[in-house]
Amino acid sequence: MALEKGIAERVREFIDAGRPSSREQDIDDRRRGYLASTVLAGEQEKRVQVEDIELDGMTFRVVSPLNASGALPAVIYFHGGCFISGGFATHDHQLRQLAYHSGCRVIAVQYRLAPEHPYPAARDDVVAAYQALLAAGYRAEQIAIGGDSAG
Repeated sequence: MALEKGIAERVREFIDAGRPSSREQDIDDRRRGYLASTVLAGEQEKRVQVEDIELDGMTFRVVSPLNASGALPAVIYFHGGCFISGGFATHDHQLRQLAYHSGCRVIAVQYRLAPEHPYPAARDDVVAAYQALLAAGYRAEQIAIGGDSAG
C-alpha cells in the first residue's frame, strides 16, 4: 500500500537524512528521534481545548472539543513509545484529532517510562490513573480505554 504523498515525502526526508536505526541509539537519542517524528502527524487540530491537570500525583492532559460541557463520554488514552518514550508532546496531534472527531473528552496519562522506571511501573500507573478518574467522579460506563503501540 502506498503512503500518502505528504507522508511519503517526510519518510523520504528521514531516510535521506541518514536517521540511524533505533537499535543503534541510546535512550536519549531514541526519545529525541521519536519527538522529531511528530512532524508526520500533520496539522494540529485547533478546535479543541487542552488542559493539563494533576490528580493523585499523576499528570493528565484533558482534551475536549471546543465548547464542550457537562459529562461527555471519555476516552482514557495511553500513549505509545515502547514504554521508553512518548508522552503529551509526541501524541498531541492524535489526542486533539481523537477529541474533535469523536466528540469525546480524551484524557491522556503521562505514565512513568523505562528504563528509569522498569516494569511494572507503566502498568501500575495505568491502573492507578483509571482508579483516580473513577474516584474523581467519572463513571465506568462512560469511559473507553484506548491507546497506541505500548499504550
